[in-house]
Amino acid sequence: MINRLAVFRQGYWWPLAVGERVTLTQGDVLRVSISVPFRGPKETFTLYGAIGTRHTGPLRFDFDEILVARAALECPESPDKFTTVEGSVDIEIIAAGMLGLGGISPGVNYDLMVKIEEKPEVYAEIDDIIDITGAAAPDMTGMMGMMVMLMMLGMVMPMATEGME
Repeated sequence: MINRLAVFRQGYWWPLAVGERVTLTQGDVLRVSISVPFRGPKETFTLYGAIGTRHTGPLRFDFDEILVARAALECPESPDKFTTVEGSVDIEIIAAGMLGLGGISPGVNYDLMVKIEEKPEVYAEIDDIIDITGAAAPDMTGMMGMMVMLMMLGMVMPMATEGME
C-alpha cells in the first residue's frame, strides 16, 4: 500500500525508499504516498496517516498516534475491474511544547501508519523508521508563557520604580 515517502524541508524535498530510516525535525513534512486497488462507484475516502509508537504485549496491541494528518482520496467509478488509485497525505512535524505536550518529542524508532478511515482493513504500517531530532522548544504563546512573562514583570517593576517617590 505505501509506495513512496518524501521529506519536505524549507524549500526543498527529497524522496526516500520505502522502509528507509528518516530523521525529521520540527517544521519538516513527511509525505506518505499510497496506491490501492479500487472497484466500485465513484467515491471519496479519507486517507489517514500517523506517526507514533506500536505497543505489543500479552494484553496490549495498539498504535499510539502522536502526529496525525488526513487527506481526501478520490476514487473514480470502476464498476467492472480494479483500478489502481494513488493518493498522499502530508504529516507535519510539530515539536512538543511546554511539558512535552502538543507535538512529538525527540526520540528514535517512531512508527508510521497509514489507513483509509472508512475501510479500516485497508491499512499499512512500517515500524522503527522515524527518528525525531532537536529539543522541544518552550511554547511561550499559551497560558503558561503568559504567566511566566507576568511573573517576570512582577519582579522587575518594583526594581524599576524604586526611589521614584
